[in-house]
Amino acid sequence: MTTFVWAAVLGAALLHALWNSLVKTAGDKFMGSARVALWTGFVALAVALAAPAPFAASQPFIVASAVIHVVYFLLVGRLYRNADLSVAYPLMRGLAPLIATAIAAAALREIPDAVALAGVAGLVAGVAAMGLSGLAHGRIDRATLVVALANSAVIAIYSVIDGEGARLAGPDAAHVFAYNGWSDALAAALYLPVVLGLRGKAALPEFLRDPATNAFAGLAAFGGYAIVVWAMTQASIGAVAALRECSVVFAAIIGVAFLGEPFRGARAGATLLILGGVIALRLA
Repeated sequence: MTTFVWAAVLGAALLHALWNSLVKTAGDKFMGSARVALWTGFVALAVALAAPAPFAASQPFIVASAVIHVVYFLLVGRLYRNADLSVAYPLMRGLAPLIATAIAAAALREIPDAVALAGVAGLVAGVAAMGLSGLAHGRIDRATLVVALANSAVIAIYSVIDGEGARLAGPDAAHVFAYNGWSDALAAALYLPVVLGLRGKAALPEFLRDPATNAFAGLAAFGGYAIVVWAMTQASIGAVAALRECSVVFAAIIGVAFLGEPFRGARAGATLLILGGVIALRLA
């Protein structure tokens, strides 16, 4: 993985932690998640219309990605109801890189080398340890733990879909951003009737609440993931998916600094594992 790709994915990880923290601080977690999804769709549509059209071969992947992202946002809204950001977030993200690596190996014959595999393993171990330390101290209930683990599988599946779809979208970053733009715009279009079905017309004023913050969240969500999707055209899907999970360190910092969440010794040890994985992926 080149230095530029490595640094870009770390920047994307920070953006991802930022928008997740905004969902966590929303009074209504479901509507907080919905607002981010829909504002992401607005940003995505603007990018999609400005960029060159992705190649036809990528279009089935766009549809599949949009559908599974609706499931992802539904689970995110449920996840933060009964758990700290610094606990729920790493549990949700923890297993995803390992699952994505396994799927990419089986479906795409994409086998990471030994150093990259060590980096993935270190990151997964650190992320899981950070979340489990919160579980041990009762900062997440068991039902929420099931939601977090289910969303790990969802994240892994859409990571592989988008990695391969982006590779088929065209020869450059503009086509990749167009791929992600159409995918996110379609996801928002599919998610809107789901939200209205669950909340009715009362949801409509919620979409307009605090537009500046939600526009920033939508921009962060789109930009953060578009960078990751592009990176998966430059490096292995599993390695990029793992490096992206450095966002759990940023989420822990946000949780401690701004949300009053504790940071115990076990999380410090988990952070060291994550940093070791980051270094290994840079050397791979």
